[in-house]
Amino acid sequence: MRNLLICSLMMFSVSGYAEVIGIEKGQPAPFDGVLVDKETAVKMISAQEYQEKECDAKVEYEVGKATNSCSLEKGILEAKLASEIERNQKILAIKERELDRLNKEIGKSTGNWGPVWFLTGATIGIATSIVIFFISVQTVNNTDIGPS
Repeated sequence: MRNLLICSLMMFSVSGYAEVIGIEKGQPAPFDGVLVDKETAVKMISAQEYQEKECDAKVEYEVGKATNSCSLEKGILEAKLASEIERNQKILAIKERELDRLNKEIGKSTGNWGPVWFLTGATIGIATSIVIFFISVQTVNNTDIGPS
């Protein structure tokens, strides 16, 4: 009950509703409300200050925690990015070496094969034409097209 009273008084004093007026023993109170002794008032004020500092410490802790978490995640992502960049550079270097090797192989090939390909194609074309002509002549000779 006492803690509840202290908490409610602190809330009123924080929100500005409480009125603090010093009075002496035996003197009538100038307002309706709850009177507390000096020791309790000091405890209430110190508890309020303690709670403010505790709240500030919690906020600072949570902000620091979030900042550290973001810094850690950023560091991890930066490391992954650096790793991917290095990996891609190595892959590109391998591909460039392979292209250079293939270009050298192409350059090493001897002779010009263009005329050989032309003659081979022409020979196959002529041979195919002769075979088709021969088959056509045999077909005409075997079938009876004329009057009987």
